[in-house]
Amino acid sequence: MKNTVKKILIRKLLLYFAPIILFMLALLGLMFFAVISIGGSGGGQSSQSGSSESFNGEYSENLPIFKEIKGRGQISDEIAQFAVGSAVKYHLLPSVILSQYAYESEWGKSQSAKSDSNFFGITWFNGSPFPQGSSRGVGGSEGGNYMKFPNAKNAFSYYGYMVVSQANFKACMDNKSPKDDLLILGRGGYASAGIDENSAYFKGAMSIIDSNKLTEYDDFAIKHWQPFSKQSAQDLKGDIQALESLLGQKVGSGQCYALTALYVEQKGGPQMNGSGKIFAQNIGEDYDWKQFGWTVIENPQPSDLKAGDVINWQAGGALAPGIYGHTGIIAGVADNGQSFVTYEQQGDGVQIVKKFTRQFTTNPIKSIVRKGQS
Repeated sequence: MKNTVKKILIRKLLLYFAPIILFMLALLGLMFFAVISIGGSGGGQSSQSGSSESFNGEYSENLPIFKEIKGRGQISDEIAQFAVGSAVKYHLLPSVILSQYAYESEWGKSQSAKSDSNFFGITWFNGSPFPQGSSRGVGGSEGGNYMKFPNAKNAFSYYGYMVVSQANFKACMDNKSPKDDLLILGRGGYASAGIDENSAYFKGAMSIIDSNKLTEYDDFAIKHWQPFSKQSAQDLKGDIQALESLLGQKVGSGQCYALTALYVEQKGGPQMNGSGKIFAQNIGEDYDWKQFGWTVIENPQPSDLKAGDVINWQAGGALAPGIYGHTGIIAGVADNGQSFVTYEQQGDGVQIVKKFTRQFTTNPIKSIVRKGQS
């Protein structure tokens, strides 16, 4: 009798708790499935860590990280994710970033990659946000030093920042053609060996892109491009402040003319590169400046000088001893024009962009050229 009662009670308890037990088991099953789906899916919603905020015009280490991105060949998962993150943040192409990573750092095996976490051959300059690293080139053959990054994430983020903030490279932003991007970088003077369609650099980079099918990363990144903030759009207009980020870099041919040409073209002036004109002293007369809304002042007085002016020195004298003259861009003026600061390339015979303090009496100024009315 007692056994019968116990069986009846147990049966009733099972019937009572069965729905609850089944519900809990079902819930646990759904949670397990969700974890597996998020961790293993390559086509679901992106999993991001770190900051995914849009670029605001200032450098930061933060990159959006997409865990579903996997490496291939000699590219690790981490490097692939940093490249895609940098491309998404700055509206660039991962294929180009990774091809330069491979070409410049020998797939992360070069001395500068190992000692400086510098995978892109980025040169250190006074005012750099990171310290001076190892000497550039074999035994310091290229002169100067590499920038030393604390880790790979900083290197990839700074690379993207450098490209979109420098006037000579930023046309890569929002460009969807790897070939075009490499040629833009080439025209901007990225590699000392030069980058054009016949160069070993271009052919090598494109081979890396094609053999590793890196454009598949491009498709992903382009879909995740987000609008830049208003501050960023304003900072990237290409005004005189953009020249600050060129300090320590070689622009185009490395001659003074190349820097002025880049500045003028970025501000909507005439196309000076490839024009056949080569005399810096004649810049004020060699182009139809009025057609582009610019003003030319011949033989200016000190009081005529303003920040943002293109300044063209007469050939002869200590500053321009040859026959070509010299040119630069005025960064600031003091003492009513008797003294001024300039951005120049090859201002001291070195083919990189530097700042100089000049005196009005240093060398005769043949002309200044200014966007807008004087």
